[in-house]
Amino acid sequence: MEPIGAEGRDAMRGLLGAVNESLGAPMAPPWEAACREVPRHAFLPEKIWVGEDLKECSRGAAPGEWLRHAYADTAVVTQVNDGQAAAEVGERWASCSASAPSIVFRMLDMLDVRPGHRVLEIGTGTGWNAGLLGPKLVTTIKVDPALAAQAAGCLERVGLGAEVVQGDGARGHAAGAPYDRVVATCSVRAVPPEWVAQTAPGGVVLVPWESP
Repeated sequence: MEPIGAEGRDAMRGLLGAVNESLGAPMAPPWEAACREVPRHAFLPEKIWVGEDLKECSRGAAPGEWLRHAYADTAVVTQVNDGQAAAEVGERWASCSASAPSIVFRMLDMLDVRPGHRVLEIGTGTGWNAGLLGPKLVTTIKVDPALAAQAAGCLERVGLGAEVVQGDGARGHAAGAPYDRVVATCSVRAVPPEWVAQTAPGGVVLVPWESP
């Protein structure tokens, strides 16, 4: 993994301060350590899209701006139009994004993962969330094969061994069940029965809930 550099370290400190402010309390020490050891920028692609108008930002063309977005406490779009080339002028819509870090750490804290727990993550995204969970028994699912491969590559480069599965997250991953924790990074209006069935007795299923 490439060094973060002085500018990156400053950006990291700013991000930690912003997350603490959003949470209303200091991050738990294990999660702060994970944030430092598994840097967010290592999971973002060379090209991202930012703002309401999804302005393109390339690391090669604007490295400073790219790094600022990587360590801002905001969501970053990492794919538009399902991976199809986006025209300079024309409709762009977000098809994959990295969640705001404060939301990521709030959910990780709520998940209450303990040593030895098996974790199933629905919605791999960039792979950063699975990376933050660290060397635990993590299985993460992504439906888009290109994004699943990209996330697996990022996890490998930072030396973390989460299992990345390409498939329909609504079905879970029965081959690795039962799981002590199931966490979804996408909002749902109903919890698929497969997630419940694949959760160990006394386990936790954590999802962002979307009202009908």
